[in-house]
Amino acid sequence: MATTTLMFKLKVRWWLKLYLAGVMITARLTRAEPNWERVRYWIGKGTKIEVR
Repeated sequence: MATTTLMFKLKVRWWLKLYLAGVMITARLTRAEPNWERVRYWIGKGTKIEVR
């Protein structure tokens, strides 16, 4: 049986951690739920996955 090896490389843009921290702080201060669809959209924009 043949063995297959997959390698994934995840790149995160510099601003994504700051954005997520801002969302968390705002949610805690206002005691409101974030718009998860919007958060998911920006996570998609801030990450890149390469398959080798």
